[in-house]
Amino acid sequence: QGVRGPQAGLRTKEGLEFEDSEEEKARKEEEKASFESLCTTMKEILGERVEKVKLSDRIVDSPAVLVTGQYGWTANMERIMKAQALRDNTMA
Repeated sequence: QGVRGPQAGLRTKEGLEFEDSEEEKARKEEEKASFESLCTTMKEILGERVEKVKLSDRIVDSPAVLVTGQYGWTANMERIMKAQALRDNTMA
């Protein structure tokens, strides 16, 4: 499978896509439909803590993955910004 899109090097961002055959696309649509109720239930349980819950073929060895929104900060950038915001700049 080839990777398509500008985020080819940044796999923690939303929008990573693979080039699939028509058969693979059809299979994925069937899987998506069969897991739709599970995704809806998970979103209801997690509520505002997540933006959305969706089926993906991005991972194979883990049941779930958290990704950053396409235009959001990466986890590392968020960590850096929090550290800067909480830094004490007062001179004693």
